[in-house]
Amino acid sequence: MKSYFTFFLSFWLLNELSATGAPFTEIDSGQLTENQCNGDCFSVLKSVLYRNAQLEELAKKNEDLQNLKNQVEWKKELIDAQTREIDFQRDVIKTLTGNIQSLQGEIKNRDSQISGQIEQLKKNNDDKVKSLTETLKDLESRLEIMGSQINNQTELIKAKNGEVVNLTLNNKLCTESMSKITDDLLKCNRQDSCPSEGPRDIYKIHTGTFEAPCSSDGWLTIQKRFDGSENFDRPWKDYKEGFGNIRREFFIGLEKLHVMTRERPHELYIKLGKVIGSTGYAHYDEFKIGSELESYVLSIGTYNGTVGDSLDVNRNQKFTTLDRDNDKRDNFNCATYEKGGWWYKSCAYSQLNGKFYKEGRTKDNQLNGITWGTWHDYWTHSLTFVEMMIRPKTL
Repeated sequence: MKSYFTFFLSFWLLNELSATGAPFTEIDSGQLTENQCNGDCFSVLKSVLYRNAQLEELAKKNEDLQNLKNQVEWKKELIDAQTREIDFQRDVIKTLTGNIQSLQGEIKNRDSQISGQIEQLKKNNDDKVKSLTETLKDLESRLEIMGSQINNQTELIKAKNGEVVNLTLNNKLCTESMSKITDDLLKCNRQDSCPSEGPRDIYKIHTGTFEAPCSSDGWLTIQKRFDGSENFDRPWKDYKEGFGNIRREFFIGLEKLHVMTRERPHELYIKLGKVIGSTGYAHYDEFKIGSELESYVLSIGTYNGTVGDSLDVNRNQKFTTLDRDNDKRDNFNCATYEKGGWWYKSCAYSQLNGKFYKEGRTKDNQLNGITWGTWHDYWTHSLTFVEMMIRPKTL
């Protein structure tokens, strides 16, 4: 505003000077020299310029004052906000103080309760220690009495042991006498084999401990295959105890064979049949099976028959099943490959417990069928009938 006023005033004075014809040299910063105006004009202009300078200074002070007022207002608002925050924090502190005092009171009560409980526990422990001490003394007294009783019983046991020794000797003598009598009775009336004469039927063997099929001329069937109704790919326990249906397909059990062939000599007769209907046989004049500790090792005598001696390779070989590998093969278990337990050597030239193929041919040339290698091509063919029988050599 002041610049516009100064400009207007200078412009007016220039016009006036031009009208009067008065000379002038320059105008600098709103001021005129005395040569450019008469004395009255200069005086008026000087006064006006002075007032204008005062007005400008006053306007600036008013502006500074307004700025200062604005700052004061802002500071006041800031102080009010901080005051409110202080009041809020004071309320929070007051609340926390109350909570702390409440907690201190609660802690004091808990300390009092714990102290009481500690005192009670001390008292109870003292009572328990006293009671346990008395109990211990009572037990020590009882132990002393029992020790005396044990000593007495020990003396009695020693005396009884002497009596037991005498009774054991007497019992041994009685047992030996009974064994001799039993052996004599068995010699008179054996029940460990089939009747030498009689109808073909199921008979009880070994005083009725198991049943087995018997022929009319005294042969006892120990294994039979003819329709594939029984699975022969079985573990050691099954071959040991026997499995299957004695009226159909079955294996009588290695332990039974061991007991029967241990008591007296037996011979072995094997019937074989092909799918085309041809039949043959193999006979061995000696047959014996070892104990389980010997892995039911196979012992056989001299061969005669019509099918060839495929069992010769298996002489003196241990029995092998899918879970008990006793064969001579190093890289695999023959029973797992041949699908049945047998007296394998390095696998089999004969295997009468192999997989049953009703069509009489193995699949993909697998050597896992029922085989008797001296009688047929065991790479491709499988037998469809087998019956293994034993008989005591002296009836």
